[in-house]
Amino acid sequence: MIDSASGPHRFGPGSEEPAFAPLFIETVRIRNFRGIADCRVVLEPDLTLLVGRNNSGKSRLLRALAIALGGVPAERDDLSYPAAGEATIDIVLAPRCGPGPEQVFDQKVTRRLAQTYSIGSGPTRERFAWRTTLFESREGFGVFTRHVPLVYESAVGDWVFVANAPQLTLDQRAIVSADLFHTSRDLAEDMGRRNSPIRRILDDLEIPADLRRQLESRLKSLGDDIVEDSDSLTALRASLGYLADSVDGLGAASLTALPVRLEDLARSVSIDFNTGTGSLPIRFHGSGSRSLSALQVQSVLYQRRLGRDGPALLPHPVSLIEEPEAHLHPQAQLELPTLLETAQGQVVATTHSALLSSIVEPRCLRLLGWKEGGPVVRDLSGLEGEDVVEKLRRLVERPFGELLFAAAVVVVDGATERAFLPPVLRSALGRRAYGVSVVDTNGMGTPYAFAVVRFAERVGMPWILFADSDRPGRTAADRILQAFHGSPTQVVWSGSGAPVRSGALEKLLCDFDEATCRAACETLGPVEPGTATLTAMKSSKGAIGHVLAREFLRAHPWSDGASYGRPDWPAPLVELVTKVHQIMEGDGAGAR
Repeated sequence: MIDSASGPHRFGPGSEEPAFAPLFIETVRIRNFRGIADCRVVLEPDLTLLVGRNNSGKSRLLRALAIALGGVPAERDDLSYPAAGEATIDIVLAPRCGPGPEQVFDQKVTRRLAQTYSIGSGPTRERFAWRTTLFESREGFGVFTRHVPLVYESAVGDWVFVANAPQLTLDQRAIVSADLFHTSRDLAEDMGRRNSPIRRILDDLEIPADLRRQLESRLKSLGDDIVEDSDSLTALRASLGYLADSVDGLGAASLTALPVRLEDLARSVSIDFNTGTGSLPIRFHGSGSRSLSALQVQSVLYQRRLGRDGPALLPHPVSLIEEPEAHLHPQAQLELPTLLETAQGQVVATTHSALLSSIVEPRCLRLLGWKEGGPVVRDLSGLEGEDVVEKLRRLVERPFGELLFAAAVVVVDGATERAFLPPVLRSALGRRAYGVSVVDTNGMGTPYAFAVVRFAERVGMPWILFADSDRPGRTAADRILQAFHGSPTQVVWSGSGAPVRSGALEKLLCDFDEATCRAACETLGPVEPGTATLTAMKSSKGAIGHVLAREFLRAHPWSDGASYGRPDWPAPLVELVTKVHQIMEGDGAGAR
């Protein structure tokens, strides 16, 4: 039994970091594929989230990538009818390298690819590309594929196909490995399916030979004891022995109570989760738990098995995931950005979740619309001005659905607090923070703020106001306390300074660590020289919260076992953590 009741939840466990090929898929272009005439998508090195309405082409893009990268075989339905030509999928690889203008492949990668090209002018930018062409078999065998390297033509500034070019070698293609995860992914089913990720992992327990002999000897001894001590097994062995004596050629009978090979024993491994009422096997848990567990196992497969039969340079892993939020309630969806961003290699996922779309970094989003001939892809990172991003994030972020699954609610009055506080609370409180909903009311004095508190009061849910400590913020918070007979202990003032705090979260963090705040601003884009850090932060409202939380926790991690009175976080954050801790531990002191 593997008990997963305790310990940090990580998408990529393991103590050793495999030497994956330092590259990534930069672009994919598909033509005449499943009704798409022509579509090109630029991908991020880590996470790309395809967002759009039904039938906008998200799943088809994932499938095209999977076919080109060898994750799934092509089939007849992948061809467009009628089509002006064969279906093609072009893949462009880029080097994963450090900061600086030069973009050059690692020498090991260059040797594997054999031929790379420098594109554009100025600093060196090396790339490698190939085309996968889908052909319909005239002999009735469905569809077959051909993979051919492309050539970069500087004169036209694009990749071109050369007739009679040699096919891509297996060694070249094997530098990337892709897996396609459908919404039906289920670890409970994978446990009983041959060649599934979990079965491939358990096929070799990686136990040293001398220790293996000791363990298998102990298994045999324990199995013999079970047979000897069991009246039922003893009677069964005697009866079978009588049959062997009576029938010539049947042979002597014996019973084995336990497998004597460790890999045989591994077939009975049970993965259990404890939700507080005792451990239950994975098959008894809901679809959401089984789905997330299947993704978790895939990361271990990448670390322990991927490319182990080939060269020392392991393939670049690519996870293609349909709707990772499928089967998950809103609270669990809040964890998805962390799980996806820390996955091994590169992740390309589709989503219908407004919540997930609102909390990932804008650069990761690709908005898909549809016009005649195929999807129209919009890259949010290319939009001019933070105001556009802010309005989009506010538009999709109305998390009333979260409240139906929440154990407590923290009411905030800004998009920055809404994105910043959840990862900070999870860092400090771990699993105790799960179930805490942080709701942006766009102002503590708005009807929306009153509606959230009224809902919490009606269902008996603890609530806390994390309010700006300027005069309007204090006035609005006092009105809420009076309207619902609240206690001053239900308010945490987000400003800085003592005994009277002033300002909002941005000022609090800027006063505490301006360098970290500046780094978060520069992650979103260049900051004009002479611009004050606080000004830059306020101009990035709606976009900076998630990045700010990541940079803050990187610079000031909450150590395991730390006291809630620790002095090295700003006092309002420590106060909020303390109140949430008291609520989730059942004390209730933070609620009243």
